[in-house]
Amino acid sequence: MTSPETPERVAFDSEALPPDERMDRYRALYAIGADVTQVGPNPRATFEAWRLDRALLYDRRLNDISHSRSEQRVGHDGFTHWTVTLVFEGLLQVDFGDGMLDIRAGEIVLIDVSRATRNMMRHARIATLAIAQDRIEETVGPIGALHGRVLAADHCRLYADFVGSLLSNLPTMKTSSLPAATSALCTLLKVALEAYGLHDAVVEGSRDGRRLGQLRTLVDGRLGDPTFDPETAIAESGVSRATLYRMLRPQRGLAAFILARRLEHVRRALSNAAERRSFADIALDAGLVTESHASRAFLARYGLRPGGYRAAIATAIAETDPIEQMRLWQQELR
Repeated sequence: MTSPETPERVAFDSEALPPDERMDRYRALYAIGADVTQVGPNPRATFEAWRLDRALLYDRRLNDISHSRSEQRVGHDGFTHWTVTLVFEGLLQVDFGDGMLDIRAGEIVLIDVSRATRNMMRHARIATLAIAQDRIEETVGPIGALHGRVLAADHCRLYADFVGSLLSNLPTMKTSSLPAATSALCTLLKVALEAYGLHDAVVEGSRDGRRLGQLRTLVDGRLGDPTFDPETAIAESGVSRATLYRMLRPQRGLAAFILARRLEHVRRALSNAAERRSFADIALDAGLVTESHASRAFLARYGLRPGGYRAAIATAIAETDPIEQMRLWQQELR
């Protein structure tokens, strides 16, 4: 079992399983996010997944395997996060609806998982950062227009070097360093986007990103105050109402943003094995006065009621169940 002082990790190697179980086990691991199919005679799937700060980092070696997210699946699971995939070696092919596009060694592709996509891997080693949209937008700014963007290898070297180093060092890092590591990934992606030629868009987006980060700090500092509302946030942020609502359109507005921060505080507390307070007390600490309303809001955001989420976390930790761990980690990206 992984020490709570080190990053949480899930690993899988299809070659360690009997041949008739390999694809079924891999499909089960990915069932929450994608449909998996074999697309060649020699399927192979090996990966390590690391839990960062509202982000996951996957180091995968894949061959003759396809992942797909259909319109039906996208509509059903409600995922809103993004993936930033770096190809270390081999070939990744991605279909955004117009046929397969080749992503080769050194290149990066950005994908909004709320849109239907399909991919195939041929002798590929890829590093995928799956990250909550608001987490990446704190640094990069609004990214909605970047779905399907492919960045050339010449523009991605700093990001690629850091990802390689991070994957090597994660086993010995402390969990307290993960927020900084996640922020560094976002900053180096911003550098790659600027090198690509998106300087003006990134600069303007970065202004919004800084404002969003400042707003998050303001909201998080007032979570325990149940009277803190959108009007107070507007007054104390120093940002105009129109700018705030434009920035927060992807988060469905300022009230939804504040509620999301309250619920994230609750989720983090429920994920802590040392936390013994009742859900009602935790919710009150986050400014959610009514337990029933807090429970319904938690269910709507994370797909589980608070008691069920707490029990699932305990089970995943006790049994080191990779499927349950992956399912719970995915909920954090909303």
